[in-house]
Amino acid sequence: MERVAVTGLGLVSTLGRDPTSFVDALLAGTSGISDVTAFDTKACRSHRAGKLTDFDPAEYIDPNKLRRIDEVGRLAVSSGKLALADAGVETNGAAASEVGVVLGTYTAGLHSTVDFLSGLVRGGPADVSPLLFSNTVGNAPASLCALEFGLKGGNVTVTNKEASSLAAVAYSVNLLRHRRASALITGGVDDIEANFFRIHDRFHVMSPVDGGDEAARPFDRLRNGFVLGEGGFALIAEPWSRASKRGARIYAEILGVSGTSSPSGINQWPDEPTHLSHAMELALSDASCSAREVAAVFASANGTVVLDRAEAEAIGEVFGERGVPVVSLKGALGESGASGAAAIAAAILSLGRNRIPPTAGLREVAPDCPVDARGESRCTSGRVALVNSFASGGANYSLVLRVEPSP
Repeated sequence: MERVAVTGLGLVSTLGRDPTSFVDALLAGTSGISDVTAFDTKACRSHRAGKLTDFDPAEYIDPNKLRRIDEVGRLAVSSGKLALADAGVETNGAAASEVGVVLGTYTAGLHSTVDFLSGLVRGGPADVSPLLFSNTVGNAPASLCALEFGLKGGNVTVTNKEASSLAAVAYSVNLLRHRRASALITGGVDDIEANFFRIHDRFHVMSPVDGGDEAARPFDRLRNGFVLGEGGFALIAEPWSRASKRGARIYAEILGVSGTSSPSGINQWPDEPTHLSHAMELALSDASCSAREVAAVFASANGTVVLDRAEAEAIGEVFGERGVPVVSLKGALGESGASGAAAIAAAILSLGRNRIPPTAGLREVAPDCPVDARGESRCTSGRVALVNSFASGGANYSLVLRVEPSP
């Protein structure tokens, strides 16, 4: 089977638009979570999110096309464009047939669906813009990328709630291993739509679930729910042989992927560690790696009592008494369907600096989460990372990668 290389990163995040700014902010412990100003949250218990505030899609997309593309689509096209440029992958002429797109998303179509239905209720069919309809479907962001870049390879959308983007990358790895594609834009995109936020608030799942201060605190003693996030995190993945032949800079090699399922309620986080540890073990086996080789686990923990505890126990089952450094990015970026791809980018960039990022928001590790997580960055000489992405409803994905030395 082909080895799989990551040769490009396209990041549209609350912590920066380029790899250097993104990793600098992460390692400094900067949080991209702030008060929501894009819509009214006065009637909500929660008021904070990792929401983009200074993103101008016109920097990446022809302004004449913007009115035909909704919020999630803009994130997809923008991050995809950045990733292609970073990788030096051409999509002109014959090259277009060799490049495809596999994107994960949870919220694609929500903005357009809400606008479409609002117009329909308000004034009937005559009050609805036909431009909205094509964006109401979940596969719109991936299709928009294919159209914008002239791609003629595979076009796949993966929707698996919070695990969507890691599931998309896992699918991409298997396509590339079996030579079903020559290069893929993969990763994930999500945005925070007002009604999506308010519904989660009504479910009482976002911080502060049980009172206290509103914040994202993965693994912390005072954790009280997750905070929503958004962004576009695109990767270019291609066969190692192709990347080497064209002299591409290789960020990392994806060594192993896996997926399992937990018997959770549709909106409940996995509470049993066995299925989570099994996902990690399968990924390590697929990578032909031992637990001892892992320098850091980039965890799925998001500040919910149940998920953080289950993942901490699962990490203990896999890594034993030796333990392993653990970090969650969701204290800095929030929770979304793009979180797994964000963690891959963070793992690649931070281990490339010989550093492990802090877990933003963590002050005191909870007694029921016995992991080696810290609120400050630390040094590492390791090159292998394990990335987890576990979704409410019970979809569990893990990925193992090895960062390449800087040229």
